[in-house]
Amino acid sequence: MKRMMMYVVLCSFSFSLLMGCGKEPAKQMSDQQSEMNAIGNPTAQDVLSMDANANILMYEDTIYHAGVPWVEALQLTKDVQLTEIRRQSKVGTDFQNGTANQLEAGTKIFRVKERNDILIAETEKGDIRFYQLVEG
Repeated sequence: MKRMMMYVVLCSFSFSLLMGCGKEPAKQMSDQQSEMNAIGNPTAQDVLSMDANANILMYEDTIYHAGVPWVEALQLTKDVQLTEIRRQSKVGTDFQNGTANQLEAGTKIFRVKERNDILIAETEKGDIRFYQLVEG
């Protein structure tokens, strides 16, 4: 009888242990999925909440940021015009493609020949370089 009772307790404990271990990976996957959903490219709201004076624009659902020192040091050649700024907004949640917070509506935006992650805005005060902000 003692042997039978010990066997039942041991089986119950083993089963509980296995069930507990089986649930943990599923929970971990759920946590990882939630974390993956939270990770992504910075939004206009993200950038402006860190620096209200940041000079940004949105092109093809991606935020571009001006004032990156190493970008300013590059030798770049302005290529074809891609778009122009359609609207200006200081509110990050209002951003959509063609929105900038400091550039005026009508500002022309150009691609550069040397890189795919930099755009140039042509303004009356001179060209401004914008670097693509992506997670990665």
